[in-house]
Formats: sequence, C-alpha cells, structure tokens
Amino acid sequence: MFLRRVDPRANGLHLLPVNCANAARAVVACILAKALFVVVLDTVIFRNNLSPNYVTLYTSPLIPRTPVLCLLAAVEEVKYRLLVMTGLTMVAALWRGKVSGAMFEAIILASQFYGVWPQVLNDPIYGSLRYWAVGCLWGYLYWRHGWLAALIGHAMSHLVLDPLLLVAIGSTG
Repeated sequence: MFLRRVDPRANGLHLLPVNCANAARAVVACILAKALFVVVLDTVIFRNNLSPNYVTLYTSPLIPRTPVLCLLAAVEEVKYRLLVMTGLTMVAALWRGKVSGAMFEAIILASQFYGVWPQVLNDPIYGSLRYWAVGCLWGYLYWRHGWLAALIGHAMSHLVLDPLLLVAIGSTG
C-alpha cells in the first residue's frame, strides 16, 4: 500500500538527543563554527556590501537585540526544522520507506531554502553563504542530535555571534 505508518524517529529524527554529551559537543562546535564563519563573511569578505540596515542592527546595543534574535531563532527552529523538515522527512518516508543520508541532506537544503529564499534571490552569493549554508547547520543538528540540539544551538548562537559582530562590524565601520 502507498501509505505506510511512519515514525519519524525510525528515519533518524528525534526531539531529544540520543547521546547528550555528543549533542552538547556538536552544539558548541556548530555555534563556534557559525560565529567564526559569519564574522569572516561580514568583516573580511562582504563588509563593503553589507546593507545599512544590517550594519545598524548588528551595531545596535545587545539588549534588547540579542534576546529578541534568540527568540526569533527558536521560532525558526519550530517552523523550518520541526514542521517543514519533519514534514518533508515523513513525505519522503511514505514515498521511499527508509530515508537515506542523501535524502536527509536534500531535505535539510530544501527546508532551509524555504526559509531564506528571499535573501538568496536578493543576493545569491551572500544570501547562500550567510543564510542558506549557515542555516543548514541547524538542520544537520536536528538530523544527527535531535530537534532540541538544533533549537538550543540556533538560539544560543546569538549569544556568541551578536557581541562578536558588534565589535567586528563596529570596528571596521
């Protein structure tokens, strides 16, 4: 029969990490990788192309900006990982049975693109690197370490990234 009973956990998606220590290490690594990558993009490669609104945002005071961005990141995790990525995974499982690693990678790319396509179309190179590629980190965390790891990683990344951008963009302005 075409429709099968699908348990998302059978295809690698979990709400909670299977191994908390491994998930914690992965979350910290992704936070640090994102911060380093974005700071290099924004201050070395694309500094002269950043929009004035972006510069104003990331050079504004950390309070209330950072808590608000942490909350918005959490909302994105609900929308693009928990709902879109889980939904695409369930559709793939209904269609193909077990979801392969390559299919998960395609689902991560598709669900992240769904959330950032306006930025990518507006500035294909910067948008693809800053929003599409970076956002795929959180899809990877969900796939490998559970949705909670992606939620924590994405939301908490602003606690590291925002102060770094404040100093880095502010000092190059």
